[in-house]
Amino acid sequence: MQILSLIMSIIMMFTSSTLTAGITQEAGITSQSTEAVSAELFSDQIKGIMTTVITNIVNEAKEGTSDSQEVLDAINSLPVYEEGEEKPHHKEVNVSPLKKAINKALNDLINNVLEPGTIRNFLNNVTKGMYDMYIYLIPIDGEENIYYIVCDYIKDDGEVNTIFTGIRYNKETGKLYGKDNNGLMGIGFDYDAKNYLITTPVNVWMRDMGYSVLYDIIGNMGFMNTDTIRIKFEHGGKHWMFQLWKGNYGFKLMNGAEVGIYNKTDKNAFSYNCATNDEMLNMSLALKTDKETIFEREETLHWWMCGFRFGPGLKPSQLTLESTIQFEDEGMLNAFLEAAKEYSDVMTVTADEAMKVTITW
Repeated sequence: MQILSLIMSIIMMFTSSTLTAGITQEAGITSQSTEAVSAELFSDQIKGIMTTVITNIVNEAKEGTSDSQEVLDAINSLPVYEEGEEKPHHKEVNVSPLKKAINKALNDLINNVLEPGTIRNFLNNVTKGMYDMYIYLIPIDGEENIYYIVCDYIKDDGEVNTIFTGIRYNKETGKLYGKDNNGLMGIGFDYDAKNYLITTPVNVWMRDMGYSVLYDIIGNMGFMNTDTIRIKFEHGGKHWMFQLWKGNYGFKLMNGAEVGIYNKTDKNAFSYNCATNDEMLNMSLALKTDKETIFEREETLHWWMCGFRFGPGLKPSQLTLESTIQFEDEGMLNAFLEAAKEYSDVMTVTADEAMKVTITW
């Protein structure tokens, strides 16, 4: 469900304008003027870029044969404008009176039925029209090679609306990420276009939901096929669980791995809480086959280290998860090592003098 949420949110990135106009004004973005043509959702510029990106992702997911440089070149072809710089003329849309009447009726229905919030705002904007969408980059002051992704589109009434997405793009690394460590537009995931890799930052919305075994049961009923290991132990008055996953996700479109840290105070409680900031540990993660490294993530302070890379679906038994965890408490380390012995037939766990654990599974 989390991956599907990502896909839907990426689509919404191109069509949503729920962010406030105040943010747009702070960025110093000026709207474009218009001239008349027939109405289409995306400009020719965006159609070409989207075709290139989607084609390569699909080829990578199905066959593992694509050119990530084409993806980067397509994204990097987006025009760059400084704050306040005037952009090219937009094309004015021709919208029929019937469509305008239908849109108004839908808009009235939405506002009468739905409570105020993000979904209502999004649908309101859709029913006011989205045409000739034009995407561009604005440099971020003081951050080299980092740009905001910004969109303009025309509404039914001919007004040009600007979406300040808040998405940051690093031209050097090919990474797209959100502010405040909460993922692209707050959806909980970031994307590395250079490596076809989806990752999770620290402050994701899923953190508030905790962990339940039902998540794994539901996921493995349909859109993913994973193996998991749950290392459970008691320490400091809490019941801890370090959980590892490996397998394929997103209906076999991606191979991935995860390492999560959870705890609860009541042993009989069904769900676990996600580790707090004070409980996070430095972790690294890599996923490999016997022939190649699918991805590597460098050591980071985290509670849920994971990666999902587009590619032909592999069985969990074909994948090797490698991870390091830097413990800060000797008592916790010893409790973890003792609990991990349960899986010694399938997993190797070692610890060095600096209390860093290395896991190979």
